[in-house]
Amino acid sequence: MTNYLIRRAITMVIVLFLSSVAVFAILNAAPGGPLDGLRMQNADRNRRVTALDYARLENLLGLDKPVHLRYIVWLAGDDWIEVLPVWFTGTNAFGEPFKNGTHKGILRGDWGESWRVAQGRPVLDVIKSRLGNTVILMSSATILSLLVAVPIGVLSAVKQYSTLDYVATTFSFIGISMPVFWLGLMMIILFSLKFKQWGLPYLPSGGIVSLRGPGAGTLWDRIKHLIMPTTVLSLLYMAGWSRFMRTAMLDVLHQDYIRTARAKGLVERVVISKHAFRNALIPLITIVTLQLSSLFGGAVLTETVFAYTGMGRLYFEALGQSDWPLVMGYLLISAVLVVVSNLIADIAYVLVDPRIRYD
Repeated sequence: MTNYLIRRAITMVIVLFLSSVAVFAILNAAPGGPLDGLRMQNADRNRRVTALDYARLENLLGLDKPVHLRYIVWLAGDDWIEVLPVWFTGTNAFGEPFKNGTHKGILRGDWGESWRVAQGRPVLDVIKSRLGNTVILMSSATILSLLVAVPIGVLSAVKQYSTLDYVATTFSFIGISMPVFWLGLMMIILFSLKFKQWGLPYLPSGGIVSLRGPGAGTLWDRIKHLIMPTTVLSLLYMAGWSRFMRTAMLDVLHQDYIRTARAKGLVERVVISKHAFRNALIPLITIVTLQLSSLFGGAVLTETVFAYTGMGRLYFEALGQSDWPLVMGYLLISAVLVVVSNLIADIAYVLVDPRIRYD
């Protein structure tokens, strides 16, 4: 197991490095940029910002550096680049060699500063301000989904082709095919707008807390704001996970060792809970552990529809405003969580099924 973990650690470092290179290259090759909005405004205002002003802004943001040098600065900082030869670094917009800066790079804990979304604030501070909200939302949705999807999947498999199985299958197909943004909007219209018009207790349409009114900012206020986005995400997860669980259970129930357990006279409840259920968990473990990255990444559509100030909405805003340091920070942490969740899944396989060994 130790040798396996060492090999996986080396592989994870290589994957993260290649992922960061690919994402950085794609972002820098994409059309648009942080100064495009200023250029469009300037075109409508008879060139109040001169070419020299643009050159200074690009120099301030580091956009006048070649792409390969920008990646090195993002990774390792620019407080040492004067040691690099000019033929490698090139020159800035003023024809001068690049001088040492103050950035330390992500390898030394400096993730840069936000360009647009939270102008001038460190990227890590911006992420920390949104991360707690996303963890609460995604954890609630994940736990609720597991508590409902696993029993439904098991019962559907055990009672295959029964009324319960048909109802659960119909629910799953509807949940999988239903657009998240549409369901979110329908819930807002019904439980926020219509319920308020009908004089019934209604739920807030968005946000994480009420800004004013009785009970604003209390625990119950935060719970009310969580109900609809959590329900939307849970329905989506329940639909898919219950199908995975049903399929895995059906596959296990037709194995020879299940027939042997029944032939020995074991009670059906014991056959299901002790022999079938544990082995059927392996496919679901893969799905759920990969969900770990969403605890950080959030749900872009759901958070946008409900104006929920989480990581998904932050990513949407940063991408729309070409805030590359924030986008890179978001994507890098997401990549780290994806590779870590894969490792956790492999370890969980061993705990669930002792027959699995990594030599």
